[in-house]
Amino acid sequence: MVSIRDFLKKTAPYSRNRHIESIAQKYTDSRRRRALRRGWGVDGLPPRQRANIKRTIQRIIRKHKTYLGGNRPLTTSDMVLLMRAMRPSKLLDKLHPTRSKPEAWKKLQDRSPETYGTPIPIDLSDFSFLDAPQKTLDGLVEIAKAEATSASAIINFNDTFCQDVAPFMLLVECWDEMLPIFEGGKMNVPMQKVLAAIGVEYALGVRFAGIKDFNDVWAFPLNRRRGEGETRSKQRYIDVQTREEATDSFCDAMNEWLARPEINRELSNSGVGWIKQLLGELLENAERHADGQRRDGSWSISGFLAKRDVGEEKIFVVQLGIISLGDTFAESLERARPEQKNDINEYIANMKRLGATQSNETLTTLAALQDGVTCVAEADEEGRGGTGLMEMLHLVDTLGYTRKSQFQPKVTIISGAACINLEEPYFRGSVMTEDSKTRVQWCNPNNSAMSAPDSKHVFDLDRGLPGTAISIRFTLDPDYLSQAEN
Repeated sequence: MVSIRDFLKKTAPYSRNRHIESIAQKYTDSRRRRALRRGWGVDGLPPRQRANIKRTIQRIIRKHKTYLGGNRPLTTSDMVLLMRAMRPSKLLDKLHPTRSKPEAWKKLQDRSPETYGTPIPIDLSDFSFLDAPQKTLDGLVEIAKAEATSASAIINFNDTFCQDVAPFMLLVECWDEMLPIFEGGKMNVPMQKVLAAIGVEYALGVRFAGIKDFNDVWAFPLNRRRGEGETRSKQRYIDVQTREEATDSFCDAMNEWLARPEINRELSNSGVGWIKQLLGELLENAERHADGQRRDGSWSISGFLAKRDVGEEKIFVVQLGIISLGDTFAESLERARPEQKNDINEYIANMKRLGATQSNETLTTLAALQDGVTCVAEADEEGRGGTGLMEMLHLVDTLGYTRKSQFQPKVTIISGAACINLEEPYFRGSVMTEDSKTRVQWCNPNNSAMSAPDSKHVFDLDRGLPGTAISIRFTLDPDYLSQAEN
């Protein structure tokens, strides 16, 4: 079998001696580098070969932060994979709109040989829709562009902790559709832990090198459902994930999280029922709304609990991600009843008169957040449905309530190019009237549909997703939960 480096005709194959690492550990980093260079015998080599060896030495020095993407031998099927033509992708084609145009995506053998020995570095920081949605989207765009033209690339995740699982879940969604040019990169151990625990390591086919234990991480593993015709598994009927499996798995994870000795709680029967109903509705909506014709869309959901030190305090951070590729909220509401579409159009027109700067898509997405707004005509006619998003916020607020302002819950919804950041003071929905149970959150100080939304929390992104990503972060506060009976 041929190695990936031989297949790509790299000019400086590595000839590592087995004893180098054990010898080098006795020295400081600088001495280690000198020892490694001596062991490699680089004297007299051309500059490009010396540069390649220097990069490999750096990888060994930083081994505890490195994940390895392509260090296995290649089989014949692997070589066929590398030689393949472009594979269509909802996500990649949206992030890189010219990807499918002639000459925009190159077959591997047509890519510049000069890049074989010099992987293009992609450095990502603040990789979180919750904290930096535009920057995170730009990072995904950079990955999509590299996949289209580069012969070799590495992705360095520079954050100490994983701040949001949703961007990594998006990578999972398009990873099999990419040409496998990514060779690994740098990733800190706390981030490796949570991504390995939830199954991202397995889904991406990489190996995280720095993990020793999972003592401070508890996972809600990645659950995925593909729509009709989208599965690529040879065991499609075994691998199918149902809403019931996902909701059962989440309740099991939630009880494991609440059972930490510092919290020592569990969900009541009514709590389990509420969560299953809520999560089941969200995933059912993803199936129906993301694929309006067949009502057979795909979704993925995952998350984790991590115990972290913040100063002298230990906190329990929960992160959840829900991904649905297909129609956006705004696109799905094009199928709503005429009366509901008229109400939304009237709201948009009124916002424009008030000087709102958000696009029609973003204002429609904000309208979709409110109770009672649904694209399912029969649900609208019967006065049910359209409560899933508000109920989700209610659940997050119930579990994640804390008096500590720096740990308040936060939810970011990205649908198409619309972004809604929900945090204090725009987190809880309020009831419209005393006689109505309808909840609304219009993201302005008056919480009114007659005032423009706060542009710091409701805004347009430079480009969008082909569907919806929901990122959730909150803490389990032992002081608060210890007082809770239900």
